[in-house]
Amino acid sequence: MYKHMKQFVSHYLLDHLNKEDIVVDATIGNGNDTLFLSEISKFVYGFDIQQEAIDKTKSYLKSFKIKNFKLILDSHENILTYIKDFKGVVFNLGYLPNADKSITTTKESTINTLKRLTDHLNEESFIIMTCYPGHDEGFIEALAIKDFIKELNDSFNVLTYEFINKPKAPFVVVIEKKRSNN
Repeated sequence: MYKHMKQFVSHYLLDHLNKEDIVVDATIGNGNDTLFLSEISKFVYGFDIQQEAIDKTKSYLKSFKIKNFKLILDSHENILTYIKDFKGVVFNLGYLPNADKSITTTKESTINTLKRLTDHLNEESFIIMTCYPGHDEGFIEALAIKDFIKELNDSFNVLTYEFINKPKAPFVVVIEKKRSNN
């Protein structure tokens, strides 16, 4: 089931990024998304609140001789403190795999981040996030995200990629800032 989500996200990113683009990995985890983004974009800024994630990702990227990245030990809520110009932001919400599952992304921080980013997005830039409602905090966060995206105005294209008959299954949200008609 999760394979479909990963394929959707990969195809979306391949279609929307190129080697001239700067991208943000808002939740680096173990570095898999950061590696993929570094291969298809010019530069990746990666964020995480756990030193363990920063250390694992740095080691992982260096093992592939990747150099076009900067890892930042901070919440995704503070992305705009570090970088203002980017093509997209990628989120893989939840918790660090194989680590303390009590440390998760939260409804509050994710919605605060989405508010800031959607106010800041340039035309044709995007946010793509994989949500995991299968654990308690993830379920609360997923509901809040769905409420948030329903309220976005028509300057955005918003879509979800999800299993309708599996409410606890992971799903993907894409928010694109449309090109103005001027």
